[in-house]
Amino acid sequence: MLKNLLVHPFLFSLFPVLFLFQYNIHEIPLQDVFLPLFFSFVVGFTLWIILRFFIGGKKAGLITSLVIMLFIIFSNLHMFILNSNTDFSFLGRTSILGAIMLALLVAGIVYLIKSKRIFDNLNSITNVIALSLIGFLVISISVYYVENPIDYSITYFSEELPDSIDNVTIKPDIYYFIFDEYAGHVTLEQDFNYDNSAFLKELDERGFYVPDISYSNYPNSLESIASTLNMGYLDMLTEELGQNSKDLRLPTEIRDNNLAMNFLKLYDYKIVSFYGGLGAAGTTALVNEKLCSYLGINNDLRTKFILTYFPITYLNDSLIHANHREKIECVFSTAPNIRGTDEEAVFVMAHFLFPHEPYIYDSKGNPVSERKAWEDKDAYLQQLQYANTRILELVDKTLENSDRESVIIVMSDHGFRPGTDWENPSQENYRAVFNNLGAYYIPNQINDMPETISGVNVFRIIFNSYFGTEYELLEDKQFFFNPEKPFIYFDVSGNLSG
Repeated sequence: MLKNLLVHPFLFSLFPVLFLFQYNIHEIPLQDVFLPLFFSFVVGFTLWIILRFFIGGKKAGLITSLVIMLFIIFSNLHMFILNSNTDFSFLGRTSILGAIMLALLVAGIVYLIKSKRIFDNLNSITNVIALSLIGFLVISISVYYVENPIDYSITYFSEELPDSIDNVTIKPDIYYFIFDEYAGHVTLEQDFNYDNSAFLKELDERGFYVPDISYSNYPNSLESIASTLNMGYLDMLTEELGQNSKDLRLPTEIRDNNLAMNFLKLYDYKIVSFYGGLGAAGTTALVNEKLCSYLGINNDLRTKFILTYFPITYLNDSLIHANHREKIECVFSTAPNIRGTDEEAVFVMAHFLFPHEPYIYDSKGNPVSERKAWEDKDAYLQQLQYANTRILELVDKTLENSDRESVIIVMSDHGFRPGTDWENPSQENYRAVFNNLGAYYIPNQINDMPETISGVNVFRIIFNSYFGTEYELLEDKQFFFNPEKPFIYFDVSGNLSG
């Protein structure tokens, strides 16, 4: 039976995406894999359709499977050898390993085309191999979800929603701009020998409140943004998931089905979220529009796919840099033009993966084509300097385009993290990962701002000021954790230097 079926090329076409997903299952939502799987299937199917016109369906299927499997073997073997740091790592060079794989591919294609055999047995064996590989991945993924159930019905912060909606005289448009890994001015002075005061002064002159020192609550984007949008700390995650878990599905759900957006929905806000290099926060029930998506493919999965399966440095850098630059430019040009009305105010949230690597700009905004290491301080500083220019332009355009009262939050989710000793952090490590950018344009509250503000209190201040709520301001705390053990939190609030 299997010798007459032709399923292996289509199953093999699913393998690259499923394999990457299974390896990163703890941080990539299941729904984010469906579209990449479809595209991967289409590529395999198209190749088979083209070949079958010339050499028949069965040989076309075998050649398609051969192309896909050698592509997978080459890509993963290339990554493994280069990261092994052995005396034979030179074999992982694209030129050497690629030549070997190309020779095998050519030999295989020539043999299959020239041979007069029917290849029923080979087709049957290949079907069994494909079914076994895909079956193993599907079972492995299923077992993970069975053994690690998540109850998404629990709303951990729902008790903070107001019991009733009072009449509100002013519903401001609210813009929440997050600049990933933008270091605070203390870190810039001490670790980069760079004075950022001119930029901060520009924000101050535009009416922003800029605290002397600002710290994030967490050292990673997901936890930092989730705590900010939910106006609270995430202690419950340790109890819910356990100290040994690395499963990020629940914190992702908490970020997306967050208190701030649920609150604003009660007041008929239109909510717009952006893909600025990472996923656009917010569930479809809360967010009216998600913009600059470019098909909405999960950024982590897309980047891992490119780095793994396109191991030619120039090619993967071009794919990553070009797509990332398009998204960044899309958000900068689109976000300030979104305006609300008296009947429907807007909440605009944009998380820019910027000045975080990849470093795609120099200090003047010229494109950078060469891939720079995350630890490259010069590349980071140049991109941050250009980020300053773009942030001021973004703020000016947002204020100029609005004929209504607006609230603008400009902050980073954490500080500069390369070089951090996550196992045995020093005081300098604590200061660097938490010292962030914080600037707040809140006209109704500008004369009564607290001396220090961290993410958990931002929306408490805004909602108290404009909506008459009485949220208590929480004590600003900083919780450190090792990314390898993301649910073991250490309160290091008293250990920050600078």
